[in-house]
Amino acid sequence: MANLTFINHASYLVESEKSLLIVDPWVEGGAFDNGWSLLDKSINNQTLVKYLGEIDKPKYIWLSHEHSDHFSVPFINALKESQPEVKFIFQKTLDGRVAQFIRKMGFTVNECNDKPQILDSELSIVTFPYLGGDSYSLTMINNFSLLNINDCVVIDEIAAERVIKSYKKYTNNIDLLLTQFGYAGWVGNPSQVQKRKNSAQEKLKRISFQVKRFEPKAVIPFASFVYFSDQENFHTNDYQNTPNDVATLFEREKITSNLLVLKPWDILDLKKPLNQEVVDRDHNIKHWVNLFHNIKPHSKNKNIVSLKEIKESYDLFRQKIFKHFLIGPQFLERLKFIIPIEFYVHDLDVNLILSYREGLKVKDGCKANADISLSAATLSFTLKNEYGANTTLVNGKFRQISHKGAKIFLRHFLPQEYMKMGYGLKNPVTTFKIVVGKLFHHFSKKSWDINPTTD
Repeated sequence: MANLTFINHASYLVESEKSLLIVDPWVEGGAFDNGWSLLDKSINNQTLVKYLGEIDKPKYIWLSHEHSDHFSVPFINALKESQPEVKFIFQKTLDGRVAQFIRKMGFTVNECNDKPQILDSELSIVTFPYLGGDSYSLTMINNFSLLNINDCVVIDEIAAERVIKSYKKYTNNIDLLLTQFGYAGWVGNPSQVQKRKNSAQEKLKRISFQVKRFEPKAVIPFASFVYFSDQENFHTNDYQNTPNDVATLFEREKITSNLLVLKPWDILDLKKPLNQEVVDRDHNIKHWVNLFHNIKPHSKNKNIVSLKEIKESYDLFRQKIFKHFLIGPQFLERLKFIIPIEFYVHDLDVNLILSYREGLKVKDGCKANADISLSAATLSFTLKNEYGANTTLVNGKFRQISHKGAKIFLRHFLPQEYMKMGYGLKNPVTTFKIVVGKLFHHFSKKSWDINPTTD
């Protein structure tokens, strides 16, 4: 036996005679502060848990990274109740957050980078850390090779060579490539249509490049079966790619790799040739396109967050940042590498200026003077959660007001991002290297090739 069963979005099962590997199981509920929803809602946590419980063989779960569309806490909670014997596989990170969480839930975790995890005599997986906390994997089953790129940005020769060099240790050929096909983050305000058109085309160019460099026999587009589901970000769906766009790309560029479009519970026999006839591609494309054409935003969020709560959240936020980085953020702000950011909080009709040096200042509401416009709930979430700014940039529940508003936002919350990844006083040498590299790049406009996920 050597089967692949597609589950949903970025999740699938690889099954041998002796073992079962589950990848990135997110099948229910929202992601990224409820800013994303699944297109296909036919599977829930209990359904998948029950299905897994009926398979009497050792089970392993590989999680590619911490983002909530890959690392689903509700699913892990559901699994805990019935199958605590399941073992997890995750990349070894500086912070160890995900592994610690899983262990606290009572599961075993194998933390490993670049080393094969032998699940049985037929099935193994190797995980490779990538930039920004992502990772990719090579799964081998009966000499069949499956390369899962998921969200990793592989768009140039340097990135491609890095991936090829890593998997060449184990195989010379890739049988099956799984890769993202849709944009996945803030892509402009409602009026910035061209920005989304360009981003959609970039994702297709990325697939074309990966196919040319990796030369897989077959390709499964995945990890993009979602839509922006909040009223604040629903406009982002207007030029999102569908599997039909991927099929058009393959036809236009005469790509010889077989394109396989899967829907939930489709099964591939990996011992057989993966030609286009193994699944009804046209039917499956219609399945996804029809779902996409019927999407609707959630009801308006009625969660009311007060100005007082935001002030308290920013005070606590700064305290936590200073605990990890001492005066570093104030110093970087003085150098103007980090600069204060001004928000227009539209439901409170106030402007808030956030500064590591001076704290929070309140001004009369004036949208035109702000860098970013957002709701009080979104700002509160950004401040309260260690992954808050990252989530907000991905869900896109804001509007850029100043020309460089999104960039200022990213810069201001860099300390939060690096705190989340384990930098600061716990790892001072690595932190120093990263900061120096960033400053070198900023002031010299030259590159500094440091991967914060592997240092």
